[in-house]
Amino acid sequence: MDNRKTTKSVYAITSDPQFQNKRFGVTPELQSQLESLGIEAQTITNTKIIDKLIRLIDKYPKVPLLKNYLSVAYNIRGNYAKAMELNDWIRADHPDYLFGRINEANDCIEKSDYEKVPEILGPALEISQLYPDRKVFHFAEVTNYFKVVIRYYAAIGNLEMAENRLEELKVLAPDEPDTKNTESYLITLRMESAFKSLIDQKEKTIAPKVQKVVTGLQNTGLPQFNHVQINCLYEFGLSIPHEKLREIISLPRTTLIEDLEKVLMDGVNRYDFFVGIESTEATDAFVLHALFLLKEIQAVESLPIVFSFLRCDNEVLDLWLGDHLMESLWMCLYTLGFACTNMLKDFLMESGVDTYAKMAVSEALCQIVLHNPERRDEISTVYADVFTHFSEATLEDNLIDSEFLGLAICDTINCNLHELLPIIKFLHDKGYVSLMVNGTYENVEKAFADKPRRNYKKELYTIVELYANVLKTWAGYNEDKQPEPLKPIFPINAAVANNVGRNDPCPCGSGKKYKKCCM
Repeated sequence: MDNRKTTKSVYAITSDPQFQNKRFGVTPELQSQLESLGIEAQTITNTKIIDKLIRLIDKYPKVPLLKNYLSVAYNIRGNYAKAMELNDWIRADHPDYLFGRINEANDCIEKSDYEKVPEILGPALEISQLYPDRKVFHFAEVTNYFKVVIRYYAAIGNLEMAENRLEELKVLAPDEPDTKNTESYLITLRMESAFKSLIDQKEKTIAPKVQKVVTGLQNTGLPQFNHVQINCLYEFGLSIPHEKLREIISLPRTTLIEDLEKVLMDGVNRYDFFVGIESTEATDAFVLHALFLLKEIQAVESLPIVFSFLRCDNEVLDLWLGDHLMESLWMCLYTLGFACTNMLKDFLMESGVDTYAKMAVSEALCQIVLHNPERRDEISTVYADVFTHFSEATLEDNLIDSEFLGLAICDTINCNLHELLPIIKFLHDKGYVSLMVNGTYENVEKAFADKPRRNYKKELYTIVELYANVLKTWAGYNEDKQPEPLKPIFPINAAVANNVGRNDPCPCGSGKKYKKCCM
């Protein structure tokens, strides 16, 4: 027998199947049949159980369990009205029988008569308060009482109390299938709560205004390059033949860098032209080629030009980089900024820069620590300077970017720069950090303290390895091997979705672009 302590009382729990036999008049003969009767009542193909239970009720009229089994038998066979008629009989003849109360409470929840539930289960919704004279309860009584109370709290939208009671049930019966089933009552409420929290946080998001690029360039033709081999970057996607890449890499370094910088800025200068024409992955990869070729030849001197490109607004960056902005760009910045982290720091402290351009820089800094632990203190100082700069800024400075700060803090967690907690707390206290990334400051503290930690070190690819990995594993490049698309949490009308552009707001209401959300 276990002792069960709640916030209001202490009671004992037993699993003895004969615990209440004397109280309910269960004879040894009847006891030997009860387990099989319960199974038969729930076996829909058993056509004789109802008549069998009726005969036993006539023989044992003081045993409420038999009437409860009959109610279950009717209910599982679709005769809900008859089942509740049986429960009314139970409540009349056995007012203290807990399962009669539980059935009635479930019926009220089914009918949305929520105000009646505390009258049935007791205003405190505690089993010991409902039966103050009892000090021992059967395991099934306690678990089923918890289930209906959790269902009630979920039905009235009190997620906090439902979660609290569910945690108690998990401690009491962690391996019971009914415990997992009970959690299903909370799914919709959790989704609604999460969605409301997302909307609330979205409304509180602080984002810098990024100036759109206006070049006024009239020329629509290719730039003049030093090397004719550069033209092939406009003709091939990431499946470009490796020998062409090797040929380009072998060109004279100074003039090659000049050409690659021209290619990079061509994506900016002729942005309006490219937006207005039909294009394919094969013709849209030249900017990516330029970035990764600059990385491949370790063109550190090109970092200012790369930053100039990254100062563009999200529409420009998204056209040319897409998911590479978050997934691959960090490798370029890691290589080009490896020996000049102060330049990376300065870029992070600029105002009016796109969130995800800065995030690629932060990811590069994080990976420098993970690949080179001896540089931990140096990078910690970089983050400290950046966070301090943000903490001293005002909204008028067009610097505060709450989503970037949340993501950058996530990077510091990943490389365990726990000494930054004081400045991180200060940023949280000022309301400058989005809670959609790591949660509250307390969540950040817990994340730093959690052990063991995952290894967040990412693979550093050569240009050939990167392209091969993307072509093999990324959606949109390997169409023949794509998994079934995940269904969005919030269903979207197909006709609506079909008319949504990939850069339009997602119709699910998340606030994200369609391609970053339900697409």
